[in-house]
Amino acid sequence: MTLEASRFEQKTPRHDFLRCLNDTAMYAASRGSPLFLPGHISFLMGYVDAWRGVEPELDSHKVLMEALFRRAPRWARLLILRLYRAESIPGWFRQLLLLTLVAINLLGQFVWSGVISAKDIIGNGIRSVPPLVTAVVVVFVTSDAWRILGTGFTPRFFILVSGFLLASLFFLARSDWWEEDVVVADEGEADSLLDGIKRCNKDSLKRLRDWGAKPVPMRRPCALLGVYAYLAYLALLAFALIAVALFVSVILIIVGLILINANETRNLAGSVYTYQSFSDGIVATKQLFSLSLSLGAFAAFFLVAAQRSGDRKKFIRSILARYRRALLAYTIYCQACDSAEKWTGISTRS
Repeated sequence: MTLEASRFEQKTPRHDFLRCLNDTAMYAASRGSPLFLPGHISFLMGYVDAWRGVEPELDSHKVLMEALFRRAPRWARLLILRLYRAESIPGWFRQLLLLTLVAINLLGQFVWSGVISAKDIIGNGIRSVPPLVTAVVVVFVTSDAWRILGTGFTPRFFILVSGFLLASLFFLARSDWWEEDVVVADEGEADSLLDGIKRCNKDSLKRLRDWGAKPVPMRRPCALLGVYAYLAYLALLAFALIAVALFVSVILIIVGLILINANETRNLAGSVYTYQSFSDGIVATKQLFSLSLSLGAFAAFFLVAAQRSGDRKKFIRSILARYRRALLAYTIYCQACDSAEKWTGISTRS
């Protein structure tokens, strides 16, 4: 990377710029794609080195640590700074250590984001349960369904469930996913999505936007980042379908536990294998679980195969809301990086 000091006059406080840029990068990485983090850290290191060329008295190591670990405890920042300054440690190892620590910091945010995303997706799935249960309840109470689908966890069961879920994903996903499911966001919709970000990240995003970075049109990840972005899109859709299937299955299992005892299971399925017996004749059977899970997978397929275009769009947007926020934040981040020289008078060119 070739570095040079810019001749432009500084318009934006450099410390604030790095802080806001890193907050935005961590938000976009933890909710969208962590694969651009090595490039982000390289940008920060290049920026700080170029800044030191303009201000030789700058403590570049301290500035870099404050940008990357601003929210870490003070003792942790001091320890990291001391390790990073140690001349006895090879430079490549210090950079690897820095990337590892950032990844550990990111992992906590990534896990928490996954939990919140799962909660949102499951919440949206709950709304689809009543009509789906109604659609499969007739099949659930017929003896033919118990004999065909209540045979236990055989290879045929796994093939059937996997087939329904894969077919559901095939109906729901789009090859032109970016244009049809993600990019269509005007300035008003972008504002509405970004309003859902919690305050600490929203403040950094707002400052970057005030300086001139815009969230639309979205910056589409390319190369390896583009592959990861599409896989993340498919993973979110698959998780939503699995959530719907499990909710329907749980409802059917509860109904079966209440209404169908061991004798009725034997009459319906031709056999009974009991996992657990409870009082009042309530039994958990292999036949009940395999039938309920099979119908749950069928319900997910029924949900997407019978969807109208308007219903599909609403379903997709609810699933991808957090992901689209991350892509909007990524766009703001990219524009801020491109504008670093104009805003702060520091140029990092590769």
